[in-house]
Amino acid sequence: MSNDSDQIKKVTAKKLAVIFCFSLVANFLGSWYGYAMTHGQIVVQAILGICIPFSNLFYSNAFIEAKSFKDRVKITFAAGLALSIGSTLMLLLQEYI
Repeated sequence: MSNDSDQIKKVTAKKLAVIFCFSLVANFLGSWYGYAMTHGQIVVQAILGICIPFSNLFYSNAFIEAKSFKDRVKITFAAGLALSIGSTLMLLLQEYI
């Protein structure tokens, strides 16, 4: 029985890592979308407008599948951390590029 619970914890950690990565990419794409809109890059804006919902798909699906409130809080924390890091990276890129 303890092997099953250990396996569940490993899967949850992997799932949170994947959610973090997808959220980081989604936030970066969302920030880039706003940048493209501001600077009149119509083709980039159109492509990103199609891609952004798909980058959020895994996060949304994981949140819906979560069985407990505690799991949903973990998912939200992982996504929130990724969003703050993604925003910071985008600001740094805009500053130095």
